[in-house]
Amino acid sequence: MRKALAQAKVGLKKNEVPVGAIIVDEHNTIIARAHNQIETKKCHTAHAEVIAIQKACKKRNNWRLTGCTIYVTLEPCLMCLGLIQLSRLRSIIFGAPSTLFGAKLSCDSKNKQPPFAKHLSIEGGIKEKESIALLRLFFSDKRQKRKVSSEIESRIHTKNKAIISKAKK
Repeated sequence: MRKALAQAKVGLKKNEVPVGAIIVDEHNTIIARAHNQIETKKCHTAHAEVIAIQKACKKRNNWRLTGCTIYVTLEPCLMCLGLIQLSRLRSIIFGAPSTLFGAKLSCDSKNKQPPFAKHLSIEGGIKEKESIALLRLFFSDKRQKRKVSSEIESRIHTKNKAIISKAKK
């Protein structure tokens, strides 16, 4: 998970939502790593999981990633979960749960396997605090920039009103 967090930090530096993913093969060797690139590629499908799976398939020269595990810093969304299942990954290990877009992989209080993911091993909460900290840093920075931008717009608007008022006199 440390390597997935490192990828999330790469995304953070590029002004992307800091989500990182790595895929390891059955020998625990990293075969792919990626971070979100939605802003960079201007496409919603550029999630870390999607890019990592594309790289792993290319490296293996096969669309089947049987025996592989994906580590991702944020619980996968439904799109990514579908791709993970179609790619025949063995397991998902994720950091922070995603209450907004997550596939609700950890919502069962009895820790039972979700019925839609029968052949998939799922483990959540690994390095959860670190994953959440990166996300909070990103979004608090965005909110701060929006606030500053709003204050600047307000000042410009006030100055423009004063100029128009003087011009009318």
